[in-house]
Amino acid sequence: MAALQALCIFEAIGEDFRQQLDGFLRDPVTWVDLGFEHPPAVEHLQFARRLVLGAWEQRQLLDRRLAAAAAHWSLSRMTPVDRNVLRLGLHELLEWPETPPQVIINEAIELARRFGDADSPAFVNGVLDAMYREISAETAGGPFAEPPTPPLPNHREHTEGSNGVV
Repeated sequence: MAALQALCIFEAIGEDFRQQLDGFLRDPVTWVDLGFEHPPAVEHLQFARRLVLGAWEQRQLLDRRLAAAAAHWSLSRMTPVDRNVLRLGLHELLEWPETPPQVIINEAIELARRFGDADSPAFVNGVLDAMYREISAETAGGPFAEPPTPPLPNHREHTEGSNGVV
């Protein structure tokens, strides 16, 4: 949640927000505004920072890929929430292949549900699912590849006294 808020602020303010990012992520007022009951763990704040900075720095690449995947939707027509949820999700799909893609997509859908409009969850799901399939095809044999189908067992039965051909 904090990563999404920070990326939206980056988009609104621009590069100047980089100097304010750490303060924003550590600000107890931010935590209360986002509904956190307890301060986030340091490792969560570090992850949020890496995620935000990565998505911000790669936004041109991410935006090109998202524009191609979001048929009939230009990025400028998307709401800032949808656009930034998609940037975060795609960045995470590309940069953290050890995280199960279903987890990344589900988290993005939940962000869209909480901060977007009524159509946001379905839109985010459709675009990120398409991106996941594209990444899977690009990395065939890599971390996104489907596990290989095990070979079928040999059904040739050997019976006592047979020559092995049944």
